[in-house]
Amino acid sequence: MKSKAGVPAFYYLLLCWCACLLLTSCNDKIPTQSAPQNPQIVLIQAPSPAYQFPATPIGIHVRADDPQGVSTLAGVDLAVRRINTATVLTKFAMRDDGLNGDILAGDGQYFWPIDTALVHNQTGDFVLEAMAKDRSGLTSETARDTIKILAGRENLSPKLLAFSMPAAITADSTYAPAFRATATDADGLASLRFVRVEFYPPAFPQPTLIDSLFDDGKNNDGAAKDGVFARAIPTSKLCGEGAFSVVLRAVDAANGESPALLGAVNVRRRGLNLPPTVSNLNAPATISRNRVPNTYLLSIQVSDPNCIADLKRVFFNTFLPNGNASSGNPFAMRDDGKEGDAVAGDGRYSLTIQITPQNAAGSYRFEFQAEDKKGALSNKITQNIIVTD
Repeated sequence: MKSKAGVPAFYYLLLCWCACLLLTSCNDKIPTQSAPQNPQIVLIQAPSPAYQFPATPIGIHVRADDPQGVSTLAGVDLAVRRINTATVLTKFAMRDDGLNGDILAGDGQYFWPIDTALVHNQTGDFVLEAMAKDRSGLTSETARDTIKILAGRENLSPKLLAFSMPAAITADSTYAPAFRATATDADGLASLRFVRVEFYPPAFPQPTLIDSLFDDGKNNDGAAKDGVFARAIPTSKLCGEGAFSVVLRAVDAANGESPALLGAVNVRRRGLNLPPTVSNLNAPATISRNRVPNTYLLSIQVSDPNCIADLKRVFFNTFLPNGNASSGNPFAMRDDGKEGDAVAGDGRYSLTIQITPQNAAGSYRFEFQAEDKKGALSNKITQNIIVTD
């Protein structure tokens, strides 16, 4: 078979196929290489505040990244200027070589200590401006952070080395056991003021006694200014009973505090246990079940002649207009500064109640009482509250 031009049909079809292929290829776009992307500053970290005479070099950390990889980074420049001014006080290239404060070379984490001459001669608020650059010459946008430099020398916190205390104490005796602690301070022993001692009763959030040990050669302290702090603490000042946690911290002249050391002492009492007392009830005489919002705060003052930490619970029971006890009895009140309680640990216990239209109208009897850890119950305060529409 031949075409009209005398060309064999096979070759004719082959020529047509090649022509179509060429036309299709001409429509394809020529591939191009995407432009490299700029590096970026991810994070600037600077101490705040810093001091003219810091205890350690003021390290500035900058983390940089590059879409082509951190290996393409050429460096990070850091400039320092006073806030609200354009004048650059100092400018330097940061390090990512694993030396002089930099931890690991080539990880994109740059470090440099602020120039000591700048720190010693300047105080106030400063702006740190960091810019990264890569090996192809591309640069990041400028990232900024601030640093405050305070006048004078940075205070070094004291350190509490050791302490000693009795294993057990009888709180209602006239005996005053000695507590001792050894402390040191890089600024010198003369800068130490005292060691604070806080006594926390079991399962009680606030200390019921805060006292101090001194290094003045008095009250069971052997020699003054030798770093050993001591004092005989009257046990009658202790409130509560059981396994107490004791927290000690050294305090210096600049009110710097050491990390705490934790001890324990068992406190017992020999005297007669006296019941707690409830007083000064604050509760509405009438409440509406259709009011919006439909919540009401009840509060009552509680005391204990032995110690407020001796309290086990403060509660109330309610009785329906038909005389039946409410299914939710007893309702626990709280003194933790939450959910309506104004101040934690002030001896005033509170609870917010909610009334809904489903509550029956009528007179409800509320009975308030406290119980201590030995099971002694307080007096009972009763109040009727009228629920209306």
